Amino acid sequence: MAELVANRYAMALFEVASENNTIESVQKDLRFIVDSLDENPKLEELFRSPLIKDKEIKQIMQECFVSSIESKVLNFLFVLVDKRRQNYIRRIANQFKILVDKANNVAEATAVTAEPMRDEDLVLLKEKLSKATKKNVSLINKVDTEVLGGILIKMGDKEIDGTVKRRLGELKEQLTKIIV
Repeated sequence: MAELVANRYAMALFEVASENNTIESVQKDLRFIVDSLDENPKLEELFRSPLIKDKEIKQIMQECFVSSIESKVLNFLFVLVDKRRQNYIRRIANQFKILVDKANNVAEATAVTAEPMRDEDLVLLKEKLSKATKKNVSLINKVDTEVLGGILIKMGDKEIDGTVKRRLGELKEQLTKIIV
C-alpha cells in the first residue's frame, strides 16, 4: 500500500510540475528535503510523531524549508500533513525521480567491479549501454572486492554478470557434479 500511496502523490506532483514546467526545480527541492531528513533524523521523527499536531508539523516544515524550497513544494508538504501522509516523503521523492527519469528516457545503471573503473572505461561502457538500451544511461561505479574481477552490471531489474566470482562458482558446481 505504501508504494501505491507514494506513486499516487508523486504522479500528481509530477503532473503539476509538468504543467508548470518546473520538474527540475521540484526534483531539486525533493532531493533537498530528503537530504535534510538524512542529516537530521530527529526532524523526520518529529514529522512522523502522532503526538505532534498537524499545525505544529507545518510550522516546523515552514521554518526548516521556507528559504530553501519553492512555495509550491512547501504547500505540497502541507497537503501531505493534512492527509497524514508525511511518512511517505522519501518514497514520494523516489517515485518522482523514477517518473522524471522515465520522461527523460534515462536509465540508471551500476557497474560493480573489484577496483575502481577508469573514467575512459566508464564513458565507453555508458555509451555501449545507452546504445543497447536506446536510453540515456546514468552509470555509477561501485567497488566490491568480492567480485574478484570482471564486472557486474545492474540496470533496473536486469543484471549482466561477467564476474570472476560467478565463473568460479559455475566451475565449482560443474566439478562437484563430476566428482559425485
